[in-house]
Order: sequence, then C-alpha cells, then structure tokens
Amino acid sequence: MTELPTYRLLLIEDNPGDAELAGEWLADLVDFRLEMSQVTTLAAAVAAVADGGFDGAVLDLNLPDSTGLATLERLLAASPDLPVIVYSGMSADPDLGLAAETAGAADVLSKEDTSSRLFAHSVRSVLRRASADRLHRQFERLLTQVPDAVILTDRGGTVRFVNPAAEGLFAVAAGELIGRRLGIALEDGATAAVPAHGDGGPRFAEMRVVDCSWDRRPARLAMLRDVTDGRMMAEQLRQSQKMEALGLLAGGIAHDFNNLLLVILLYIDAIRRSPGAEAIATEVSEIAQAIERARAMTRQLLTFSRRQPAEFEVLGLGEVVTGVRGLLRRTLPETIALDCVVGDGPSPVLADRGQIEQVLMNFAINARDAMPAGGVFRVEVADVAVVPPGFTLPPGEHVMLRVSDTGTGIAPADLPRIFEPFFTTKARGKGTGLGLANCYAIITQARGQIRAESTPGAGTTFTILLPRSEAQPGEDVADPPAPASGGGSGTILVVEDDPAVARATGLILEKSGYRVRAAGDGEEARRLLTAQPAAFDLVLTDVVMPNMGGPELAGFIAGHRPDLPVVFMTGYTDHPIVALEGATTIDGHPALLKPFQPHDLLRLVREGLAGRA
Repeated sequence: MTELPTYRLLLIEDNPGDAELAGEWLADLVDFRLEMSQVTTLAAAVAAVADGGFDGAVLDLNLPDSTGLATLERLLAASPDLPVIVYSGMSADPDLGLAAETAGAADVLSKEDTSSRLFAHSVRSVLRRASADRLHRQFERLLTQVPDAVILTDRGGTVRFVNPAAEGLFAVAAGELIGRRLGIALEDGATAAVPAHGDGGPRFAEMRVVDCSWDRRPARLAMLRDVTDGRMMAEQLRQSQKMEALGLLAGGIAHDFNNLLLVILLYIDAIRRSPGAEAIATEVSEIAQAIERARAMTRQLLTFSRRQPAEFEVLGLGEVVTGVRGLLRRTLPETIALDCVVGDGPSPVLADRGQIEQVLMNFAINARDAMPAGGVFRVEVADVAVVPPGFTLPPGEHVMLRVSDTGTGIAPADLPRIFEPFFTTKARGKGTGLGLANCYAIITQARGQIRAESTPGAGTTFTILLPRSEAQPGEDVADPPAPASGGGSGTILVVEDDPAVARATGLILEKSGYRVRAAGDGEEARRLLTAQPAAFDLVLTDVVMPNMGGPELAGFIAGHRPDLPVVFMTGYTDHPIVALEGATTIDGHPALLKPFQPHDLLRLVREGLAGRA
C-alpha cells in the first residue's frame, strides 16, 4: 500500500470559531495526511515560517498586530516561497481580493461566501502545487550542481533550462539559449558536435536523453558530457601510433630498397672494370646517376623514420643561410622583419646541411612565438679568429652563427634549462620541449657549441660556434676514385641475410684479391668463427639480421677474437650512428651506409686489416 504524502499547514487565524470551522472542513481530506498548526498573530506567524517546514499557510488578513494587505506582504517578505491562501472577510473592501492576488497570494477566499468544499479544494490544490514546485526547485538546484552539461527542452525542442556547465560547453550565457532551439539533435547515446562559439573550436559531447516533465509539461532532459579532450588525446594517440607504424614501414622499405640499390651499384662497378666497358660508359653513368637519385629518396624515407644518420659535408654556412632565407620568410608573419647578414667569405664548416637548416627553422619558429606583436628576427654569419668568452672550444678559427629576436625573452631562472629535453616555457600543448634540445645535439655532434643570452621583454640571442673547415665547400664531392683491381689479401667473412647483397659484395672483394666466405646471419657466423677461429682476417657484417644481429655478433667476437676487425654495413639501424669527418661508426666499429661505393668498402677493409697488422 502506497504511503500517503504528508503536508504541513500553518493556520494564521485569531478567531476561534473560524479556526475551528477550518479544521472541520479539512478533516475530510483523504488523499493526503495534513498536519495543521495555528497561530493568532502575524509576529507568531513570521517566527513560525522562519523555521521552515511548512508546505502552505491559510491567512486571515485582519490580525491583532496587523490588518489588511500589509499582513500578506509582511508574511511573504518573511517567506517568499511559501504558498499563502488568503481566507479573510472582504465585505468592507471588495477590491482586497484582487490586490491580494496581485501581491502574491496563491489563492483568495472570502469568509462571506466560501463553502467547505471550495475551501478544501483550494487547500488541496495549493499544497499539491506547492509540493510540485518545491520538488522542481530542488531538482533545478541539483541540476545546477551537476558537472555535466544539462539541457532541458520542451517537446518542440525549445530550450527551457540550462545549467552552468551547459553555458560553458556552448560558450554562451543561459539567456542566449533559453527560449531558442538548440541546433543539435538530442539522441540518447549519441556523440554530438557542439557548434563553436567565439574563438574556440568545436566541442564534442556524449549525451544521455530521458523524457520527463518540467513545469508540469512533457519535456526532454539531456545530459552532455564534454569528451573533446578525451577525443583529442585519443586522436593524438592514434596519430602517434600511425606515424610510428608508418615510420617502421618506411624504415623497412628503405632497408630493402637500399639492399637492391647496393646490388646494382656493386655490379655497375664490376661492369666498369670489365673489358670493353668504355663503349657503354655513358649508359653506365646514367644508371649511376639514377642510383644517386634513388639514394636521395631512401634518405628521405629514413629521415621520416628517424633512422637517417648525419651526413657531414663541407658547407658554406653563409650559403646555407641564404638558401633557407625564403623558407624562413614564409615561416615568419609579415609583422616580423627578417634580417640576414652574411659575410663575403664562404665560412666553411663540416656539418649536415639538413640539420643546420633544421636548427635555423627551429629558431625562427621560437622567435615567431616570442613576438606575437611583431619584431625583428636577425641571422648573422661571420668568421672569428678568437673564441669569445663563455665558450670552451679549443683555440683556432671558427665560424659564428648568431640568431636573435626582439621578443618576450626568457626568464633568468629558465635560461639554464632551455636545452634540456622536454623543458619548455611555452603553454601546454604549444611545444614539446625538444626543439632546442635537438639544436644542442646537432651543434654538439658537429663539434660546436651553442650559448644563449636573454633579457625578459627585450629578446633572446643564440650564438653558435663551429670549427672552421680547412677544406672548401664542394671539395668533398669529387668523383670517387676507381678501386684498384687486385692487391688485397686475407679472408673476409661476409655476414648478410640478403643473398644478392652478399654475392655482389663478395664479387667486389674477390676481384680485389680477397678470399670470401659468406654467412646468412649472425648465428651462422658465430658457428663458423667457433669452428675455425683463425680462418678469418676481418668480418664484414650487416647490422639488422634475423637470429643474431651485427652488434651482437661483434660482442661475441670481442669476447673470443678481440684482434679480429669488424666492419658494419647497414641501410638503417636503431643503434646509435656516429658520423664525423667522413668516418661513420656503430658501437665503435667502422660502418658503411648502404648503398655504399665500392671504393669505400675496399678502403675500410684495407684500413681494418692494416690496423690488425
């Protein structure tokens, strides 16, 4: 059996007969329980309602301490939400009833012509309506505190209520939404794209929709949870995973492609040294040029997969700055002036062109972010004979690259940390903290140093010193010398999992006088070395192979044949590659980067054997 609701009613009546009559009229109510209290003065009534707990009141306007409309006004002032039924004599003032309704009475009954039935009906209706209104207010207060956006519409889709979270989601005040159609379909379980407002981008929200009533009318209540940040993080994770997968794919393609190029390159060399090769010299040269173009493509793939080692060459630093000026100009907005100052000399340095361009671009991007209102970005190149204070480079001639801006500057407390990986002074989401760390690594790898000076509010200056190269730009790109036929001696163990590469490499070595044995991977090579430890004079091994890779094989050799030279050859690797002044090494061993020239192969083999001797 359903429990009947209980309502508390305050009867404010000083006439005992009228009070008794009211009690009799309400005694027959059977659809709810009524608890009635009586006071005889307005002061007592004000004190009673101040404590709360009443669902309604029946008020006689004429009390010992107050008469007329002022009685109602004072009671409502004490309890604005209290529904008050005015039950008073009105024969002396026929307009009093209308005035009471205007002042806020829930109902007005005249003692002169009110029946028991009318009185009971009025009390029942007012109490029920008051209860519904109270629940409505409680519900509204609850929805206001909900952290998710809450929107309530009527059946026609017109907004009737929004909570503060919804104002934040839609970036508009409640007054701009209430009374209008929402503009998005309310579907339970759907994810909606919330239209952008102001400078913000679109937001996304998952919604739950239920049917309900509002102001005693059918309505729909939608709770929208902002999932924009979660979607963005998920999308960034998907993008990161996609790029990682693409990088692995690109690296694998480049590895296989480099092996194919190497086979072609080595056989081209064999053709060049064959009798009658002069007759097809032009065709062979065209093939060699095509291979060089293909090598450039694989370098791009390896750069994308982050497996491209630095390729040092003698560069004119001024020429590099001039060449990248157009790209710098496009990177900077029109409000930032670009000033490039390059000396007359070549300013030669030994560095990787792409990496130096990367350093300049990183400085330009940082300067752009530091000068939102505009300014000057300046790049200078000059030869210096004396190492400036603050640098610890050995004495000698150097080339200085100085980059400065007139931006916001860097706080003194942050300046010592700017080259640390993942440290950034930019807002969250605006920087990774890797740009300057990469610049530092690039300059250090080129045997240079970088220093920063900054004044908050005045700008930042980066000064880079690189050793001045004795060679001039272009001297290191001469045609490779033809490898000498014959003259070699010793047994070379070629460890390569690609049979075509192994055969082509072996052919070049054999034509140069070396004896060659082949192994398909590091594990097979280990067995050969264990069975015949003195049979080999040098090991030429790939890096990435099944079963056992080149570095693992080199570790085995170091423990069992420390005198046996090891030369690596690789198309890509996760092992650190050090490239400096033409000498490329992996784990301290000489390394050839596929596809390599035959003369480079023979040079490293000769040097390895000579070092053993």
